[in-house]
Amino acid sequence: MLPHILWDKCVYSSAGPHAETDDSAGAGRKILSEEAAGIKMRKRLKHPPVRPPLDCINYAHYLSYFWANDERTRDALGVKDGTVDEWVRCQDGGVPYTRDIASSIKYHRNVTANGYRALVYSSGDHDSVVPHLGTQAWVRSLGFPIVDEWRAWHLNGQSAGFTITYSNNTTFATVKGAGHTAPEYEPDRCFAMFSRWILNQPL
Repeated sequence: MLPHILWDKCVYSSAGPHAETDDSAGAGRKILSEEAAGIKMRKRLKHPPVRPPLDCINYAHYLSYFWANDERTRDALGVKDGTVDEWVRCQDGGVPYTRDIASSIKYHRNVTANGYRALVYSSGDHDSVVPHLGTQAWVRSLGFPIVDEWRAWHLNGQSAGFTITYSNNTTFATVKGAGHTAPEYEPDRCFAMFSRWILNQPL
C-alpha cells in the first residue's frame, strides 16, 4: 500500500532489517557516514537508514536521524546522558502496546455526549494505507444525524476537500490531494482546516 497513490514509491527511510534488502543500502550508509562526519553528533549512528532520492518525500525522514541525534537537539529536549540511546524513527518490533482497543466508537460517543467538539479528518483522499472511505464509514456508524450536508470546502478559491457536519459537534473532512500523513503532503490545506475548526468557523 502506498501512502500516496499518485506519488512514486520511495525507499522506506527507517532503520531495520528491511533496509538490508534494498540495493542502495550500502551506498546509502556510505553517504550517511560521510554526511555525519561533518555534523556534530553525540555518537556514530548504529542504525543508519537508507538514503532516499532528494525528491522523495521520505527524504525528511532521513534527515530526522541527523536532527534527533545531534547533541544540540538532545540537550534542548533535555535528554540526559545515558538515559536514551540512539533515536531511530521506527522499530521493526512495532510499538510495545500491552493491550489493543478493538473499537473507539464508545469512547468517541462518550466525549461528544459531554459536549466536546470533534474534527475527524481522513488522512487524505489519495491515501491507500487508511482510505478516507473507511474513516467516513466509521463516522457514519456513530449514527449521528446530519446537520450540514456533504459539500466542498475551499482555500484560495479552490476546492480543498469535502466536509460534512453531524450532531454532537462532530465534523468530518477530507483533504484534497493529501496522502497518509495529510499535513506532510498538503500543509496549507491542513492548516486552514484546523484553524477554521479550532476557531469554530465553518470549513
